[in-house]
Amino acid sequence: MSELLELPDGAGAVDPAAHGFACGAIRLAVVGAEGHPLDFSADPVRAAIAGALAPDPLDPFPADALRPFAPAALAALDAAVPGHPELDRLAPIWRPRLLALAGRQAELTGEEAVILRFEERLRELERGMGEAQAAGDEDRREALHAKYIEVGTTYAGRLAARGG
Repeated sequence: MSELLELPDGAGAVDPAAHGFACGAIRLAVVGAEGHPLDFSADPVRAAIAGALAPDPLDPFPADALRPFAPAALAALDAAVPGHPELDRLAPIWRPRLLALAGRQAELTGEEAVILRFEERLRELERGMGEAQAAGDEDRREALHAKYIEVGTTYAGRLAARGG
């Protein structure tokens, strides 16, 4: 766990390590690919992450907050891969997300587009589970959790089939 960052409007706190892609994309845009992509300890990185936070504990890094970072993050990723051991492993997942955030969806393969739709559905289900829990609706949370497991299993199978 890294040091927590406070959400705007006193909405809680977030651990950057729990949001690897969002914080990793910001890190790539701010300091490039040197070092470990999940090291968020540098002051400029932490400041940029804090500046991108939304006051929503269920979605602290909305796409609109990440879009400005996407072109620079994508350029840093593409410049580092292949040859950067950690980013070589992350690139199959991170690059399609960065392409979408940068408005370059036309460059996605069909399979990458499908994977991104799975990820969006999983985020929707996760948000729904959080909302149900906050409302005390355990039945709805459990139903959404079952659907999350179903969609997540299919998603994991797709990733495994493509080697990602």
